[in-house]
Amino acid sequence: MLHKESAFETFKYFLECYFNMSADYSELEKVIAEFNSFEDIKNRKKLRAELATIPKLTEWEAIQTFILKNGMRRMDEERTKWFIEVIIDHLK
Repeated sequence: MLHKESAFETFKYFLECYFNMSADYSELEKVIAEFNSFEDIKNRKKLRAELATIPKLTEWEAIQTFILKNGMRRMDEERTKWFIEVIIDHLK
């Protein structure tokens, strides 16, 4: 499991409140735009920092478990990498 799951509290918040089960993958960019609009710069920077650490961890199974637990989405490693890259690329 992730060393410090609490270190990803903003990512958990994003999964629970923005990209939850009511959102479709085709809406991901729209959801990120909403996050950018409604959240202050502090939360946006924090999410970016959290996501930037994930590829360095190389614990893809743990990340997939985290996403399943907090976002109710089952992703393989490639989808997980894509998902994180899209969020980072569209955060402002």
